[in-house]
Amino acid sequence: MFGKLLKYEFKAVGKWYLGLYAAAGLLSVVLGFWIQNIVHRPERTISDTEIGASLANTLEGILFGAIIIGFAVIIAGLFLSTFFLIIKRFRKNVYGRQGYLTMTLPVTNHQIILSKLTAAFIWSTLSGIATILCLWLISSISFGALLNEYIPEITAGFNEAYHEFTGMDFGISYAITLIVGTIHSILLIYFAISLGQLFKDHRTLLAVVFYFGINFVEGLISAVFVVSTGVLANSTTLAIHTILGIIISIILAIGYYFGTYYIMTKKLNLQ
Repeated sequence: MFGKLLKYEFKAVGKWYLGLYAAAGLLSVVLGFWIQNIVHRPERTISDTEIGASLANTLEGILFGAIIIGFAVIIAGLFLSTFFLIIKRFRKNVYGRQGYLTMTLPVTNHQIILSKLTAAFIWSTLSGIATILCLWLISSISFGALLNEYIPEITAGFNEAYHEFTGMDFGISYAITLIVGTIHSILLIYFAISLGQLFKDHRTLLAVVFYFGINFVEGLISAVFVVSTGVLANSTTLAIHTILGIIISIILAIGYYFGTYYIMTKKLNLQ
C-alpha cells in the first residue's frame, strides 16, 4: 500500500514538474548557443564594444534579456513550487477535507508520512539536480573548452584543500549534509502544519508562525554555538561542528517526525 501512496503522490504533480524541467532544459540550450555566438564573434567587434551596444539597444538584446529572465523565473519556480507543493499536499491530504478520505485508507500514519516525505524529498532533489544540469548545459555549450581545461583542476584543488583543513572529503560531507538537511526541512514543515491544526482558528497563520519560530530558535542556537566555541578558528573545531550539525539535524528530524505522528494519531482535528 505504501507503493500505491507514493505512486499517487508522483501522479498528482508529475506533469507539472516535467513541464518545468523541459522548459528549463530548452531555455538552457538556447542560452548556451546564444552566449557561444556572442563569445565567438569577431575580435574587432568585441573590442569596439559593439556587442554590448547591440544587446542593450536592439531586438536581440530584448530577446536575450527576456530569455534570461524567463530562465531565472523557471528555476525560481522549481524551488518555490516544490516548497508550496510540500505544504499543500500534506495540509490538504491530511488535515484538510481530503483528510477524511486519507484517514479511512487501510494504511498507517507512518506510511502516510513516509510516502509524502519520500515524494517531497525526491522532487526537492530532482529540482536541485535539474538546476545544476541546466547551469552545466549553459556553461558547457558556451565555454566547453575552458571548462574541460580548468574545472577538473579547480575541483581537485578545492577538495584537496577542504580535506587538509577538515580531514573530510568535501563531496561526501556536502552530500550527507544536503540529504539530512532536506529531510529535516521537510519534516519541520510537516510538524509546523501539525502544530497549527491543534487550534480551531487561524491554522495556516499559526503554522507559519510555528515554522519561522522554530527556524529562528534553531538558527539562534547554532549561532551561539559557533561564536562560543570559535568553530572557525581551526580545522578540528570545524570538522566537529560539521559532524555535530549533521547529528543534531538528524535528532531534530526524528523529533519532528514523531511529533507529527503523535498529533496525527492522538490530536487529529480535521477541518
